[in-house]
Amino acid sequence: MATIVRGFSRLPGKHQVFRAISTSSCKCSTDGPNVDKVTHTGQVWDKDDFRRARFAGKDKLVNPRFAIDLIAEDPIVVCERRRVSSNSGGALGHPKVFINLDRDEVAVCGYSGQKFIQKKFYNPKEHGPSITYEEYLKQMEEIKS
Repeated sequence: MATIVRGFSRLPGKHQVFRAISTSSCKCSTDGPNVDKVTHTGQVWDKDDFRRARFAGKDKLVNPRFAIDLIAEDPIVVCERRRVSSNSGGALGHPKVFINLDRDEVAVCGYSGQKFIQKKFYNPKEHGPSITYEEYLKQMEEIKS
């Protein structure tokens, strides 16, 4: 039987009150169908874990389209320049950051996850579908308006 003891005091140095909270009475046999589904953070609990109680009699909502997968599906932005900016457009976007493309590798914006590469290093078989930097800027302008 798992028991958690919690102590609290209203005034420092005054009387403390302790009460035991039993977690063994948590029977989660009426779990929803998605209670064992893994979330994007890998969150999954054992059958006897007391945290499963939040799903007793209801379903665990899990979005199957994780943001990291959606970012990976974005086409890479192929640029003529050695340095480009990324700002994700609009008032709710991220701050404008400059990305150096001198290396023979994909550069990724730390805020939005947008991938950039210089044109001379781009290989369609290796990097997948692409858009031009001008198309990217046009998309960001559309988001602003």
